[in-house]
Amino acid sequence: MSIMNALSRRRDGRVRDFRSLKAWQRAHHTADGYRLMANRSTKWIELSVLAHPEAVDAIAEVFREHGTGGVAIEQSVQSDPDGQEGPIFVGMPRIKAYLPLAAGTPEQEHQIEQALWHLQAFDLSPVGPLERREVDQEDWANAWKQHFYPLKIGRVVIKPSWRDWSAAADEVVIWLDPGMAFGTGLHPTTRLMLAALQSRIYPGMRVLDLGTGSGILGITAAAMGAEVTALDISETAVEVARRNVEENGLSDRMRVAVGSIEAAAGQQFHLILANIIAGVLADLAPALAAALQPEAELLASGIIEERADSVRQAFRQSGLALDRQEQDGDWWLFMARRVA
Repeated sequence: MSIMNALSRRRDGRVRDFRSLKAWQRAHHTADGYRLMANRSTKWIELSVLAHPEAVDAIAEVFREHGTGGVAIEQSVQSDPDGQEGPIFVGMPRIKAYLPLAAGTPEQEHQIEQALWHLQAFDLSPVGPLERREVDQEDWANAWKQHFYPLKIGRVVIKPSWRDWSAAADEVVIWLDPGMAFGTGLHPTTRLMLAALQSRIYPGMRVLDLGTGSGILGITAAAMGAEVTALDISETAVEVARRNVEENGLSDRMRVAVGSIEAAAGQQFHLILANIIAGVLADLAPALAAALQPEAELLASGIIEERADSVRQAFRQSGLALDRQEQDGDWWLFMARRVA
């Protein structure tokens, strides 16, 4: 696989507190099955790089190739406490990777630093220096909460468990605690997905939420009457998603399990939700098409502008017709249909 083709599973953003800096995060989990955050070690080495968005996938691949379990992408965001306006992202993203403290040898870090330096040969926008620090796992679970407010998208309200919300009669309120998983609705790709799925859900339809994270997309579909299968290769994410499903009273409509698309082999769905980065969407296009009923839809996001054409091509070659495309900043949502 090319260094420009990051093999990572998705997770979208969540807010954190960095000295009053509000940030979103999106975690990716690699296809080789290493599960970021699943290790119960209390100490991690955090490696981070500040870079232009077009370099994100390449940097993620460097981290993956040198033994990290995945990446988090962090960017400053201005959030509306009233939940009526979507967040505004500012500045450059910072790409982070994590190693259990015992695995973070100086040689491993040196190899990553050298590989990042060689990225300049691809004529990418400038990639900043590699930075390193030790972090406690528990710090990730709590420091960001004070800046996470309810967010309304269409008639769906994503409400953190520690906030109050007076719901209108037509609103679907989703109780959410991301815990150590990822997915709050802040990232543009998740907002695009949440807005698009609302008009497509009907009672009893079978939905696959691939890379469920906190469960935000699948829980929304289940709350609107769908029967949902949710998959994630991260055991930590599965634990969090299951808890969120239970807290929303949806255990009879949504099943959460560890695994990727192969765990749904032999099944076909009326709708697939896949908020995954571009390289993985392209790689999984044939399997995604096979998991759809004829004429059924795939909502795919996590697609940055620079990688959109590669996903379009992969979808067409796999028998997925692009019916509609929507964009939010640098990010795309593709609405594709399996051609009968």
